Order: sequence, then C-alpha cells, then structure tokens
Amino acid sequence: MRRVRATLAVAVIMIMAFGLAGIPGYAESAPPVTSGPTTRVIEAADGKPMVLEYTPANVQRPQPSASSRAAALLEIPIQHYNICAGNDSCVEHPVLKDRAKNLVAFFKGTDSPWFISLNEVCRQDFEDLVTRTGSPGTMVVSLPENTNDCGGEPFGSAILHPGGVKVDGIARYLPSRDEGLDCTVDECRTMLCLKLQTYIGVMTVCTTHLENEEEWARPQAAEYLVMATAYAAGQARVLAGDFNLLPVDLRDAVPAYFTGMQDLVAQDKGTMPTWKDHDGEPETYPRAATPDGHVDYIWVDRTGKPTTKAPYCPTDPLASDHCYTSGTWVHTL
Repeated sequence: MRRVRATLAVAVIMIMAFGLAGIPGYAESAPPVTSGPTTRVIEAADGKPMVLEYTPANVQRPQPSASSRAAALLEIPIQHYNICAGNDSCVEHPVLKDRAKNLVAFFKGTDSPWFISLNEVCRQDFEDLVTRTGSPGTMVVSLPENTNDCGGEPFGSAILHPGGVKVDGIARYLPSRDEGLDCTVDECRTMLCLKLQTYIGVMTVCTTHLENEEEWARPQAAEYLVMATAYAAGQARVLAGDFNLLPVDLRDAVPAYFTGMQDLVAQDKGTMPTWKDHDGEPETYPRAATPDGHVDYIWVDRTGKPTTKAPYCPTDPLASDHCYTSGTWVHTL
C-alpha cells in the first residue's frame, strides 16, 4: 500500500509540475486526485436550502483527448437531464426512473462530460448516480421529505462534476409562487451554483428547475441569471436546467440569456414532453409522444465555440418525460 501511495504521489507531483503534454497552462489548474467515499450534509439555515455533497471512492476524471492536445484546444462536454424521479407523472411507473438513470450512466461513459446537471432526483438516486458514474456531486434540496417516490428522503436538483473539484458553492431559493409556502414541508424552487477548479481554471456551474407556470418561471429565470452572474464574478459560466419556458417566452422575459450567452442544446427539436397522460386509457399509459417544446437549456458564455447537439428522446424503451440534452463548449488554449 505504501508503494502504491508513493507511486501515486510521484505521478501527481509530475502532472502538477509539468502539466499534460502539449496543453499549456494545465499544470496550474489540473484537478487534484481525490479519495472517498465521503458524505457531507449542510442543513437548511438562514433561509437557504439543504445541500448534500457526495464523493465516491472511484472518482473518474475526464482527460483531454489526443486531438485536443494537438489542436491546443479543450472540448468541454456538458449534459443536462430531468430524470422525473419523485414526480407524480412518473411515480406510477418506477421502471422509467431506472431507465433514466441508466441513460445518465451510459452517456457519462460514452461522452465523458465534465458536468452533468440533473433535475427531479431523490437523494438515493443522486448517491446511486454519483457511485455509478464515478463523479463527485452536489445536490440542492427543494423538498426535504418526498413521500411520492423518494421514501420520505430529500428531493431536488444536482450537479455531477467529474471535470472539476469543488472549491465553493451557493444554494438559494427562487421567488415563490405562494408567499405562504413552508419550504420545510413544501416544494420550493431552488438554484445551485458551484465554483469548480478545472483544466481551464475556476468555472461557475449552475443548475435549476423552475415553476411549470409561466407566470412564475419568468421572474425565476431572471433571478437565476442575476444571482449566478453575480456569484461567477467574471468567471466562465454554465447555467443549465429545466426552465419550463419555450425559447420565445424566455427571450421575451429575459433577453440577456440570448444576447450574453449561448445554448448548447439545438433548438430545432423539442425537449418536453416525451410522453403524455392518457385519460381513461390506463392500459396504454404512459406512451411515447412527439416532443413539442424546448424547455431544457445548457447556457454557456459567448467565449469559445459552441457545438450544439439535438436532444436524445428515447421512446422505446421510454425513460423520463424529458429528453437527454447535451452539447460541447470548445475553448482555445
């Protein structure tokens, strides 16, 4: 064991001293090797939501490709998915959640994303995905006790960040549709932002899940952008999430998303829903449906070059009521 530790220590020292061959600047900002598993619970306090942090024992960091080294650029794959766990729409069909989680694990393995934004996750799903993907993760709690599908466990949104080491973070409640909501027992919409040390330096990566009523999703979208931008303080930003707003409505409500950022999700195809309720036809419920609206986004700064990607919308077999969204942010070094 001592020999293994010594070998690992030498390897880390060499990387930090000399960087990764062909990519300038990596030596100063490469994420360090971490060990686990570790769990940390930050209880709700001072009007802020509960936060859960979980690091697996098998952290799997993405490595720059040979083509990236040769071209002196860095491709940053980013993914976002609403897995529909703990949601009334999917609870009656728990197999959907299992399929959705399988998609997350599959695309983590094929695309090597730096960051994965997740909505509608139970605590046990969050910890399961952290372990299965080998990705450190942070979860913000929107509902402390979800009895629908979470077994009374916390429910909310999360960020898996294999491509970055957390150095700081904030979690906030967004403006509520009902001033009488008690966030200790009711679901309150939240946002989560993490400052992550990456191969290109510190980046700010955020996720949220806005109200499904446009009246409240609009001010929440504005608040999300304002708080995330202030927190980033000039650092590279990634703002992902299920906005529950079509592009035309989001542009009208908060044009700054379109003038100051770019969406990695191709908008020539919808992202919700991928199935619909069949009233009076339980034998055919749920069924696949043609996506009819773009509500999931992966916003990034206008620096670098975006490589947009059409959402993946599985229908056979069905998974979530959302499509799996992803894209790549290319940075020149």
